[in-house]
Parts: sequence; C-alpha cells; structure tokens
Amino acid sequence: MLWKKGYLFFLSIVMACFLSGCGIDSHLQNAVKVEDPFSAENEDNFTGMIVTYLTLPVGESTLVRFPNGKHMLVDTGAAQDVKTLLGLLAERKVTKLDYVIITNDQPEQAGGFPYLAESLQIDTVMLPKLTEETVRQAVPIKSDKKLIPLSKGDQIGLDKDISITILHPSENLFLSPQNNSLVFLLKQGKIRFLFASAIGEDAEERLIEQEGKNLKAEVLKVASQGSNQASSQPFLSLVDPQVAVIETGKSRAEMKTSQEEILERLGESWAETYITSQDGTITILSNGSDYRVLKGKRN
Repeated sequence: MLWKKGYLFFLSIVMACFLSGCGIDSHLQNAVKVEDPFSAENEDNFTGMIVTYLTLPVGESTLVRFPNGKHMLVDTGAAQDVKTLLGLLAERKVTKLDYVIITNDQPEQAGGFPYLAESLQIDTVMLPKLTEETVRQAVPIKSDKKLIPLSKGDQIGLDKDISITILHPSENLFLSPQNNSLVFLLKQGKIRFLFASAIGEDAEERLIEQEGKNLKAEVLKVASQGSNQASSQPFLSLVDPQVAVIETGKSRAEMKTSQEEILERLGESWAETYITSQDGTITILSNGSDYRVLKGKRN
C-alpha cells in the first residue's frame, strides 16, 4: 500500500508539473514576438519597424513605430483631421510622439500640429532648415520641444540600422512652398521608404539632377496626395517603387476625374498602388530585409 501511495504522490507531482508547463508554454506562445513580417499575426507581435499611412479626411500623416518602441509622426494632417488622427493614434496605444517631422507649412501637412501638441506629449520636432522661419510662423512650436532643423545631406539615426537621409530642399529657389517641402529617405537595412511630401515636377527635376539613382526606394509616399502636377515619369523611373501609397481623403470618383494621369503613370511603373480613401489605412511591416503590406478597414 505504501508503494501505491508513493506512486500516486509521484504521479500527482508529474501531472502538476506537466499542467504548469502547459500553462507557461501557452502564456509564452501568446507573448511570442516575431521578426519575420510574414509570420506576424498583427502589428502587436511584430518586432520590426512598422510604417502606417493613416486615412484622414483632408491631409496627410504617417506613423512610424521603431523596434525600440519609439514613435515618429511624419506630418500632422489638417486641422479638420485632428479628431480622426487622435483616434487612430489611440487605437495604436500611442500616447507620446518621440519625433514629429513637419515637411512644410501647408495646411494639409502641418495644420493639425497645434491641436495634436495639446493632446499628446511631443519630444522632438524636425522641420526643413531652409524654410524654418516660414514653417514656424504657420506652426507655433513651444519652447519645451526640442527642435532639429534639417538640411540636405543630413542623416539621423533613429534605431539600429534605421536612419533618415534628407534629400531636399537644397536651395530656396521655388516660389511654390510645396516645392520647398522636405523630402527624405527612411532606411532600414536594405528597405527604403521615400517621403515626397507635397513637391511638384519642378522639385522633382532638381532631385533627378542632384540625386539620380539615390532616389530608388521600395516604397513611395506619393507626392501631393497624388496630384497630376507631381510624380512625373522620369521621377518614377528613378524611384522605381514596388509599392506606392497615395494619402488622400478623395473618393474614387474624385480620384478618377482629377488624378487619372498619376494612376496611369504609377501603373506603367509597375508599382502596386494603394489609396487610403479606398483601401483604408495602409500598414507596412519591415525587418530591413523583407516587408509586408497590410490593408486596413476604411475609416
């Protein structure tokens, strides 16, 4: 009888350990983080860089989450977009922005900043040095924010193997403020994201002349919300994007009548094109070697 009691005691210990182990394994499985963008179930369990092109009614704004957990917002949309923008950031549990890049002083790119600054902690603001005074007149930036003016050729590291390189403007030669917009490459390993802000063909010609093949990027944020006055064929040929994202609140009918040319040019460039007003918020998961595009629900 004693051996039976001993055996049952031993068996109970084994079963307890087994059940405990299962519980631990199950918990660890739920908490698993993955580096492969194609293995990630969603944004939450992905450890790489996440670039999110947000769907706004009027303006443009892109959120970047770095592997170290910091967040960068490229442009802040229009004043009319603030409620939507704050909602999208809240969905992603963003309560602090480590970096905000303001590419120009236009309402579609910078209009939301004052309202955003009232609702969220913003540590560092980056803006084009060449037009800093103009931008600061349009966008009041409080003295408690760290300010970094950016010039052509500047390169800033943001995380391991992740940096931005400023490509434009180099000279304040354009009467159009859009053509003096900040253009930069966000690079992670071998994956490059080109942000063309609101530039037109004049600025594109300058970039072609000065940068040439350096413009090549896997992902292009299409200039000026897909305006026909931008994204010329020579520019697209040098960028040679695999993916192009148009951030706009325009409907399909509006896009068809006012931006048919740019859609044709992007098609001729073999770029897989997404339009936020039609495809919803576009999220790209990148580990520096591979990337994956996720379409969101239309807001």
